[in-house]
Amino acid sequence: MTETFTPWGAGRMEPYAATVAVPQIPPAIDPETQIAVIVDAHGRTVEMAGHGTSTSGLTPTTTTPGDGSGPGGATDADSQESYDQDKSSG
Repeated sequence: MTETFTPWGAGRMEPYAATVAVPQIPPAIDPETQIAVIVDAHGRTVEMAGHGTSTSGLTPTTTTPGDGSGPGGATDADSQESYDQDKSSG
């Protein structure tokens, strides 16, 4: 005999909420900065903060006890994460 089970999340499902169509506005290149900008229907530049480039890295660090003249105790290893993000002048 085969038994069919209903997925646990099926009882929580609801129809999607009503949506409104958002007009698509193509980006343009600012001739002064050579950066893509969005201009709304009123001619204002739309701020696109947070859409820059970033770099990240993980740097290992090691700490050894004592003054370095002889065998010491336990060593401690750790790592330091760095994260740099470009800031746009938008």
